[in-house]
Amino acid sequence: ISSKSIFSEKVVNIQQGLMGKVAGLNVQTNEWTSANNFRMTTRGVSSFTGNNEPLLVVDGIITRLGKLSDIDPNIIADVIMLSSSAAIAIYGSDAVNGAIVVTTKNKTERKSFKDYAIWQPNFFTDKNGNASFEAVYPDNITSWRTFVVGMDKNRRVGKMSFLTQAYKPIVAQLNLPQFLLQGDTSYFVGKTMNHTTDTYKVKTEFFINGMSKNISQKDLAGNDASIEQLMVSPNFEDTIAAKYSLQTSTGFKDAEERKIAITKKGTEEAVGNFWVLQNDTTVSFKSIEGKTEINLYAQNNTLDVLLEEIEHLKNYPYACMEQTASKLTGLVMEKKIKEQLKLTFKNQKMLEMLLQKVQKAQLFNGGWPWWESGKANLYITNYVLNVLLLHRENALVETNIRNGFLYLQNQLPLLSRNQLLASLFTLSKGKHELDYSKWMNKINFDSLSQHEQWQWVSIKQQQKMIYENELKKLIDKKTTTMLGGMHWGEENYSWYSNDIAATVNAFNVIKNEVSYKNLLQNIIQYFLEKRKSGYWVNTVESASILNAIVPEILSTQNQFTSPSVLTISGDTSFSIKDFPYKFSTKSAAVRNLNITKSGGGLVYFTAFQKIFNTHPIAVETNFIINTSFQRDGQPINDIKSGERIKMRIMVNALKDAEYVMLQAPIPAGCLYANKTNYSNGVYKEFFKDKVAMFIESLSKGKHFFEIELEPRYNGKYTLNPTKVELMYYPTFFG
Repeated sequence: ISSKSIFSEKVVNIQQGLMGKVAGLNVQTNEWTSANNFRMTTRGVSSFTGNNEPLLVVDGIITRLGKLSDIDPNIIADVIMLSSSAAIAIYGSDAVNGAIVVTTKNKTERKSFKDYAIWQPNFFTDKNGNASFEAVYPDNITSWRTFVVGMDKNRRVGKMSFLTQAYKPIVAQLNLPQFLLQGDTSYFVGKTMNHTTDTYKVKTEFFINGMSKNISQKDLAGNDASIEQLMVSPNFEDTIAAKYSLQTSTGFKDAEERKIAITKKGTEEAVGNFWVLQNDTTVSFKSIEGKTEINLYAQNNTLDVLLEEIEHLKNYPYACMEQTASKLTGLVMEKKIKEQLKLTFKNQKMLEMLLQKVQKAQLFNGGWPWWESGKANLYITNYVLNVLLLHRENALVETNIRNGFLYLQNQLPLLSRNQLLASLFTLSKGKHELDYSKWMNKINFDSLSQHEQWQWVSIKQQQKMIYENELKKLIDKKTTTMLGGMHWGEENYSWYSNDIAATVNAFNVIKNEVSYKNLLQNIIQYFLEKRKSGYWVNTVESASILNAIVPEILSTQNQFTSPSVLTISGDTSFSIKDFPYKFSTKSAAVRNLNITKSGGGLVYFTAFQKIFNTHPIAVETNFIINTSFQRDGQPINDIKSGERIKMRIMVNALKDAEYVMLQAPIPAGCLYANKTNYSNGVYKEFFKDKVAMFIESLSKGKHFFEIELEPRYNGKYTLNPTKVELMYYPTFFG
């Protein structure tokens, strides 16, 4: 496969006289003959004799090598023959033998700028094994690399690449930002470059939307360049067509025209409502006057997901002592659910096998190891004993429990504070007789983590000690999510003390407190929100959460396995049975909606409209956001073109948030210095005017994000607000 220029390759200067256009693959360049059909005219008295050739001028550029016959006749529009006197008057002494002035069909104004030229996916050879196609390249003055991959009928692959270069002997280039905001002031840059060795008289001109704005004339020496700037300050929302052109006194022309979008100051905001629909209920939504599009989104967390979770737990492939005990818990919860629904429990044999495995693994000293035949592990022993408490009706299990309690009791004097609390918590829950006050008086409540504080309150609650003040303190420490979930503790990798473990303890305490029982639904909601990938993170979380919430659900929600249905009525009517559900309507007739939820489970539902706020102020209900600029790690107030900087965004999430989108506009006049799409759990998409970041989880507190920029165009620019919103519930934004 070969690529040939529109000129014969041996004529370098002529080849540089025109833009490089590849006519195709395997295209032959025909020699010019007098039989070719183009117009030839003469001016003045011409006399071409002897070996001295007339000067060849192609599109206003003097070429000292090559002949007219070297030019592809298909691109010639006009040829003029000048006598020596006429040619000398225009081109100087080099034209003593006259001149042949060629005008080609090539562009003198470039408007199409793209990073790619052509993509031909299904391309077949003919019976001779040849294939060709024609490609017209975009107007970029650059090098184009073509990659070709071929495969034969035996699936053998061959590949190659070749380079095609686009040329202009004298180039007018226009450089400007990719966008502007209304009222921005920017300096567009026009650059003229002379790649020849001759000096040309050049006239340059800026145009804005077809109107001339600045004309200058200069002598441009060979191998030299000049730069001009034009100040532009649009005060309207539209698109600017900017052009920079040049023309030499010899007739050569070149120009670039680029369009730039002018956008509004401000930001788009979602205005509407969000509901957590728990029981059979009806809510209403009324649209904003003058705004037609209404967006609806519904996500269902029917509580029969618990049966899914149990199935996932049962099928978990590994079986250390913790995982075995967790599977056992899941089967107990499944049995309870099936009994409530009057369905047959089919896993009794598996339940008994796992129970026997746990019993058999108990060590002589009464503790349990992580793996069978290992050493006793205090946390595993506590965990297994809490699971066995579900099987106390079995006399043999009761023996295992009693021996385990004696092991823990013997360990108490040797334990650290957190180990002591964990063990006292298990002993108290199992109603083991012990002087708990002796040990509890040694522990200062205010020095404990939230997980430990919930253990402390739970022990006091079970032992009927005084704890009400400490409980109120703990309730006040609750963390809420954007969607209304509630939890306690710190997210960490310690399964026995992280936020899930703390919140499970909180749930078990609160369900025995009449004055706080209304919080239970918010805690269940939090647990359901944590099923990010369709399941909870590990077997301990699955078993612990199931053990906590299944009994409560069975006692309070008789319909928890029936499917949820949303019925929409009002200015339109339809039903929603499949989730997640997304719908938009642009009908001006739809303004009032009633949403009725029936069936079991929770449904998150939002109805909203989007407005463009041209005078935004800070919205700090859910997030507090601050944007600044840094150079070499230090905050700066001045930004200079050509110096790499970082745009630093601080997001203070006032509540936990899941599936968050951060949209960070950049100042016009800047280019991206780095486009790394993924880092530290954040995926980025780069647009000409902003960066969109997708964040799976944003915990309560401060988070920092950076965008590397290179200021390129002088001017005065407005920075639109950075916005953070929940991807599926955009009414939660900052």
